Amino acid sequence: MGLVKSLNCPRCNWRAPSGRSFQCSSCGVVLEVTVAIEHLTRSHLLEIRKRADRTIWRWFEFFPIEDRSAIVSLGEGYTPLLRIKRLADEIGLARLYLKNDTVLPTGSLKDRSNAVGLSKAKELGFHTAAVISTGNAAASVAAYAAAAGLKSVVIVPAGTSPAKVIQAHAYGATVVVVKGNFEEAARIYKRAVQEYGWYDCLSTNPYRNEGKKSYAFELFDQLDEHVPHWVIHPTAGGTGLYAIWKGYNELMSLGWAHRLPRLVAAQSAAAAPIVNAWEKGLDHVEPVVSQDTVAESIRVGNPSTMGWRALEAIRGSNGMALALSDREILEAQSLLARLAGIFAEPAGAISVAAARRLRAQGTIGQGDLVVCNITGHGLKQPSAIQIPDEELRPIAPDLAALRERLQSGEHGLGG
Repeated sequence: MGLVKSLNCPRCNWRAPSGRSFQCSSCGVVLEVTVAIEHLTRSHLLEIRKRADRTIWRWFEFFPIEDRSAIVSLGEGYTPLLRIKRLADEIGLARLYLKNDTVLPTGSLKDRSNAVGLSKAKELGFHTAAVISTGNAAASVAAYAAAAGLKSVVIVPAGTSPAKVIQAHAYGATVVVVKGNFEEAARIYKRAVQEYGWYDCLSTNPYRNEGKKSYAFELFDQLDEHVPHWVIHPTAGGTGLYAIWKGYNELMSLGWAHRLPRLVAAQSAAAAPIVNAWEKGLDHVEPVVSQDTVAESIRVGNPSTMGWRALEAIRGSNGMALALSDREILEAQSLLARLAGIFAEPAGAISVAAARRLRAQGTIGQGDLVVCNITGHGLKQPSAIQIPDEELRPIAPDLAALRERLQSGEHGLGG
C-alpha cells in the first residue's frame, strides 16, 4: 500500500494534524506528502516491473493511496515512448524520445494528477471535486469525478477553448465561465472552495501533485532503468517539473536509479514567470501579466503555489528554463504532426520547440538521451491549425479537377 508517513510543510516542517490539511497553517505553503518507501528493495523493483498492470498504478507503493479499493482509474499511464527517426534527424538528436501523453483518457497529462487526486478524494470521503483551469484540468477532473461517483464543478476563464469546455460538460460537470483572466477567476475559485467545502484539485492539493511522479517511474521502466540526460516538460505552474524531480529522487534514494536527469521548463514567452525567475537567479517566482499565446494551456502568469518548487527542481538538476515564441511553438507543432504523426496542441508541442532550440545552440549534445513530454492532444485546441480556404473549396467530381487541385497544391502525390 501507499502508506502516508507524513504531510509536512517543505519550508518550516510543520506537520499537518489531518489528512485533509493541504497548506501550512504558518507559511501558507502547499504541504508535501511523504510516502513510506524505505522498505522497498531491489526485489520489489523486479516485481513491480513484471506486473501486468499497464497504468500508473503499477507503481502503487509510491502513491499516497492506502486502500486499493479507492483507486479511480481510466487506464491512465504507460503512454508510448517513441523514437521517430524523421523528427530526430530534423532536430539533430540521435536519441530523441517522445512521451506521447496525447493518448491519455481525456487527452492530456492532467489525468496523471487526477487519477491520484480523485482516488484520495474518494478515500477521504469528499462528495464534490472542483478545479479552475484553462481547460485540460477541467476535463480531467470532471472525468475522474464521474468515474469516482463524485460531483464536479469546473471554473474556466473567458476565452478558454470551447472544445475543452464541451468536454468537461460532457462528463457531467457544472461548468462556470468567469469574465477575466486566469488570475481573476482563481480568486473567485479560492473563495468558493472555502465556502462550499469542495475537494480542491489544483496544485494546492499535495495528493494530486503526486500523480506526475509517474513520469519518472514510467520512463525508468520504459528505458530499461536508464535515465535520460534531459527531460523537457511544458510548464505552467511548475507542478510537473517538481513531481518528476521528486519521482527520480525517490528512485535514487532506493539505489534503483544511479543518476538524475537535467530538467527543462518550456514556457511560452507570453507567460514565462518561471523562466524570468530562473534567469534572475531568484528563489521565488514574481508574477507577470500573461499575454495572448497559442499555448493557452500553459498561460499562467502567477504560479504562486508550485513555481518555487519548480525552480528548486531546475537548479537541483542543473537544468534550465526556456521561453519560446508562438512562431517556434507552431513550427514544433507542425513538425511533430508531419514528421512523427502526433497531433499535439501547441502547449503540448512546446517541449519539441525547446529541444530544437537547445540543440541548435549546442546546449544539448547530438548523442544525448532526450525525452520531450508531449502533454496534450491537438483536438483540445483545433483552432490553432489554419487551413487555407483553397483546401476546403469543393472540386468537381472528375479526375481533371482532382489533377488540377493536386498540381496547384504541389503535393507530389503521384504513385
